[in-house]
Amino acid sequence: MRLMIVLASLLTLFGCQSPQNGFEGDTITYFSLSEGGGMNRFGGFKYRIEETKDGKVHFLFNEGYPDEKEFVLEDHSVFDSLQQIVLKHKMYRYKGNYQPPFHITDGESWSLYVKYASRETISAGGYMAGPDGYREAFNDIIQCLQPWKEMPTQVNELVRFKYTYGTTTYLIERKDDHALLTVDDENRHEVYQKSLDMLEELRILANIEGLKENGVLKSDEPNHIPFLFELEYADGLKYSYQSYDLNYQCHYTEVLQYYFQRWTSDPEENNN
Repeated sequence: MRLMIVLASLLTLFGCQSPQNGFEGDTITYFSLSEGGGMNRFGGFKYRIEETKDGKVHFLFNEGYPDEKEFVLEDHSVFDSLQQIVLKHKMYRYKGNYQPPFHITDGESWSLYVKYASRETISAGGYMAGPDGYREAFNDIIQCLQPWKEMPTQVNELVRFKYTYGTTTYLIERKDDHALLTVDDENRHEVYQKSLDMLEELRILANIEGLKENGVLKSDEPNHIPFLFELEYADGLKYSYQSYDLNYQCHYTEVLQYYFQRWTSDPEENNN
């Protein structure tokens, strides 16, 4: 018995502990896995699941993609299922950044981050490469999360969108069965009754272009054009961002200008 205790102490001293030490029996509180890149802007996937401060579980699938999905549940079983996959594929051994032995262009990259209740973490990433068996592990995770991804949830609808570029302001508000678009600038005041599809297009655009943010960035440069956008969702969530642009060089102002010019130049488009 004394020999076994001494041997165990020596193994610990020289770092020969079980590779699952610190992970087996622990509880996941945050799980993030994403893969994408290449020629397809919306190829791949993004999963983020985390325990909230009030003890619930927040799911966010494909953030920034047209099919972005977000919801909150009280059931923690997803963490148990993910933990089984981590242990099965020994993903606690993943670390660092994996690269192929030769140069590859337009390839896909991946990123993994897992946090446990004990504060242990798994952090790794790669570009067209990974540890042995990582593709099988990712496939198991995709299959594991599919029931949650397909779970029917109510879309958090966009109910108000305000966009100001220079001296022109576009305001879209959701009414019972239509959207009301109001355009104001120094020379005009116009009101359009539109289909609710307009707000759905803007909701998807906000996901894709990353418009859901808050902040103020000002400039006194005479060539800088100020812009502002405000978003309000059905659940009361609000975003407001103010910045400046130079002749539509900011990508999302260029996209928004295209949308609103399309909607106001063709009175029939999206009308009820």
